[in-house]
Amino acid sequence: MPPARNLPEALRGAVAASPIALVGALGLVPILALGVLNGGYYPAKWYPAAAFLLALLVVALIAVPAGRAPARPVRLAAAALAAYAAWSYLSIAWAGERGLAWDGANLTALYAVVFALFAFWPARGRTVAVLVGAFTLAVAILGLVELLRVTAASDPSSFFTEGRFAAPIDYQNGSAALWSTAFWPAVVFGARREVGPVLRAVFVASAVLLAGLALLGQSRGWLFALPVVGLIFVAITPRRVRTSLTLLLVAAAVGVAIPSVLDVYDNAGSALGRSVDSAVTTILASAAVAGLIAGLLATADRRQRVSRATGRRAGAALLVAAVLAGGVGTAVYVAKRGSPFTDIAHAWNQFKTKPTPHGGTTRLGRLGSNRYDFWRVAWNRFEHAPLVGIGADNFQEAYLERAKSGEQPLYPHSIELRTLSQTGLVGTLLLVAALAAALRAAWRAVRERAGVGSAAAAASMGAFVYWLVHGSVDWFWELPALGTAAFALLGLAAGLAPRRPVTRPHRALAPRAAALPAALATTAAALVLLFSFGMPWLSDRLVTQALAECCNRPADVYSKLDSASALNPLSPEPKLAAGSVALFLDRPADARRYFSQLLRRDGGDYYAHLMLGGIAFDSGQRAEGLRLLARAAQLNPHDEITARALARARRGRRVDVARVNGAVAARYRSLGH
Repeated sequence: MPPARNLPEALRGAVAASPIALVGALGLVPILALGVLNGGYYPAKWYPAAAFLLALLVVALIAVPAGRAPARPVRLAAAALAAYAAWSYLSIAWAGERGLAWDGANLTALYAVVFALFAFWPARGRTVAVLVGAFTLAVAILGLVELLRVTAASDPSSFFTEGRFAAPIDYQNGSAALWSTAFWPAVVFGARREVGPVLRAVFVASAVLLAGLALLGQSRGWLFALPVVGLIFVAITPRRVRTSLTLLLVAAAVGVAIPSVLDVYDNAGSALGRSVDSAVTTILASAAVAGLIAGLLATADRRQRVSRATGRRAGAALLVAAVLAGGVGTAVYVAKRGSPFTDIAHAWNQFKTKPTPHGGTTRLGRLGSNRYDFWRVAWNRFEHAPLVGIGADNFQEAYLERAKSGEQPLYPHSIELRTLSQTGLVGTLLLVAALAAALRAAWRAVRERAGVGSAAAAASMGAFVYWLVHGSVDWFWELPALGTAAFALLGLAAGLAPRRPVTRPHRALAPRAAALPAALATTAAALVLLFSFGMPWLSDRLVTQALAECCNRPADVYSKLDSASALNPLSPEPKLAAGSVALFLDRPADARRYFSQLLRRDGGDYYAHLMLGGIAFDSGQRAEGLRLLARAAQLNPHDEITARALARARRGRRVDVARVNGAVAARYRSLGH
C-alpha cells in the first residue's frame, strides 16, 4: 500500500503494470453494491451482478494478456469449482424443488466465475494490495454511513431486529459478517511498514469501527468464529509481532466501547435512541483515538527501523505473555467455576434447547437455538442420499416435514452440512478439492511473495477463512454479497502464487489454431451461463411487476405470470403468485387451476395443498378437501395455520380459504419477505 499522497500515482502505475487491475476494480463494484442491496439475497438483486461479472470475465479472457499461466493449484481450484457448479446443475434432475436447485446452481457458478476473474491473471503485489485495501475502506465507509444514518433517524428501531443492528443486509449475522470480512485486512494493512502513516491510521480506525459494528449485531456465530479465526490469522500473517500488537491496539479500543454497545440490545423507544447515540459516539471516539495512536506509532516506525534480533525478542516476549495470560486465566476460571468440561457440557445442552427469549443486556452468552435441529435434519438428509444429495438449495421442505421446531428455515445454516446434504459426497469432494487447492495457492503467495504482496495475500486469505469459519454455523453461502466477496478475496490471494511462463509454439499460426477451440468453448459456456442467469431473473421481474398491479388489470397480471412461468419452467413461484392473486380476486376456479399446476412442479409444497384443500372443502368436495388438508399438515406438521384449517374441516366448519391465505401472507411479511 502506498502513502496517501501517492495513491493516485500508485493507481495509475498499478493499471499500467497490471492490465487486469482495472477489470478487478470493476469487479469489486457489484460485489460492494450487493452489500447495500439486502446482501443480494433476492434473485432480482444478484442475477444482474452475476451477468456483469460473467461479462467481465469474458472481456478479460478476450482482451487482457494472459502473461504467465496461473499456478497449478489455482487451475485445479478453478476446475474443481467449475465441476462443483456443474454437479449442482445436475442435481436439478433429482431435486424436489427444481426451481430452487436452479438458483442454487447458478449461485455456485457465480462463485466459480468470481474466483476465476480474480485469480487467473498475473498482478503485482502492490496492485492486489490496492484492490484489497480499497475494498476494505469501502466497507468501512459503508459502515460509517450506516452509523450516521441510525443516529440521524427519528426512529432508530428500523435499523434493528430484536435489539440487534441489522443494516444494511437486514440480517444481523450477515451484516456482522460483512463488517468482519473487511476487519482482518484492515488490521493487516494497519500493521505494515510499507503503508504510509496516514493510511495506517485510517486502517486501524476502520478496524475499530468495523469491530464495533459487528458487536452491535450481537451475533453468537461471530463470537464463536472470532477466537478461531484470530489464532489462524496470527499464524498465517507475516510480521506476526506487528500484526499482534496492532490487533491488541484495536482490541483495547473496542473493549472501551463494549459496555455502551451491548447496552443497546435491551432498549426500546426513547431509551433505544439514547443508547444508540451513546454507542455510536463511543465507537467513533474509540476509532479516532486508536487511529491517532496508530498514526503516531507509524510515523515513529518509519524513522526507526527495528532490528531482526529485537523483533525476535519481542515475538518471544509476546508468546510468553500469551502463555502466562492463558495460564492465569485458566487458573482463575477453575478456581471460580470448577472443571471447564462441566460448562462445556452445559453449553452443549443449552445449544440443543429452544431459543432463549429476548431480554437482558446481551444475547452472546445464551446458546439456546434451533440450529441443532436444522443440522439434525440436514445430516438426516445426507444419510438418506449420501452419494448425490437431495439437490442444491433443497432444504426447507425436507425440514418442515421432519422438524422439531416451528421455524421454517430455507437453509441448514452450515456450509459443510449444506454441501453434504444437498450435493452429497460427490459435491463435497469437489468443493473440498477446490478450497484446499485455492488455500494452498494463497498460502504459497503468503510465504513466497515479499513485502506488501505477502501482506495482501494474508489479508485476503484471513478474510476468506473468517467467512468459511463463521459460515460453518450460518447460511453465508446463500448470501451473495458475502460469498462473492469471499471468493474474490480468495482469488486475489491465490492469484499471487508464483507462476510459470506460458510455453508458446514456435510456428506463428499455431497459437491461433490452438486458441480457437478454447475461444469457442469459452464463448459457448458464457452464453449458456448467461441464459441460465437471465431466464430466472426475467421471470422474477415479471412476477414482481404482476404482483404490483394485480388490482388494476387482472388479465394482464395473468398474462405476465404465464410468461414468467414459461421463462422459468422449473420454478413454482409464478404459479403460486397466480393462485394467490386469483384468491385475492375471489376467483377460486382460477386459483385451483394454478395451484394444481404448481403441484406438478413441486409436489411437496404444503401451501398449495393447503389452498387446494380449502377450496375443495368450501366448494362441497369435502373428502377431497380433507385429504389435501391432511397432506398439507403432514408436509408441515408444526404450522398452526394449517392445523387450524384442518381442525375446522374435521369439525365440518367452513375453512374460509381467503382468510387462511391472508394469515399465511401476514406471517410471510412478518418474517421480512
